[in-house]
Amino acid sequence: MNNIMLKKRTLAVIIITIATMIAEIYFGITTHSMALTADGFHMGTHAIALTITYFVCILAIRFSDKSEKFNALGCYTSAILLGFTSIGIIYESVERFFKPLSISFEDAILIAVIGLIVNMVCVFVMGNSTHHHHHTHSYCQCEETENEDSHENLNFKAAYLHILADALTSILAIGALLLGKYLDWVFLDPVIGLVGGFVIAKWAFDLIKSSTLILLDFKE
Repeated sequence: MNNIMLKKRTLAVIIITIATMIAEIYFGITTHSMALTADGFHMGTHAIALTITYFVCILAIRFSDKSEKFNALGCYTSAILLGFTSIGIIYESVERFFKPLSISFEDAILIAVIGLIVNMVCVFVMGNSTHHHHHTHSYCQCEETENEDSHENLNFKAAYLHILADALTSILAIGALLLGKYLDWVFLDPVIGLVGGFVIAKWAFDLIKSSTLILLDFKE
């Protein structure tokens, strides 16, 4: 029952993400906003990661005796995608130091706010699915039997961190853009990008480490 409930919530988040992606790409093309179009395609990468979570959860339901392994595999795959996201953010931020671009603050702030709203809705949907598991210590639980109650579901943790990563970058971006617009602190844009990139990289590393230990039957 718990797996089914969490699977449905993941599907809801996927639908929200894809709908936002389509809207951003459409309006990006019609308004000739490259930033909006790029953000739309960025949402697509998270839709892929969430889709991995969804199908892994289906496998965990069907093969409950191997659910921990499936969840770890889903986490590992999602963490790799999260790692590539962090590398892209760090690369872009470093490049901005040497090749600064003029920023359309109004458009950029609007995009960041829209992204933050969507991500907060997704955080609520995913996070709310754990309210029935106060007896555990994890936000992301997906148990099928009592023996699994003590195990953290890394598959859903990875999906949750994908959403949190987007929310974090949106919050940091809004702060940097507001300071750049009103105080002319344009240098904060790449600085904040680096901070967000390294935080996300740390999350990805921890997820890869935790999932690898389970996949290889190692104990910490």
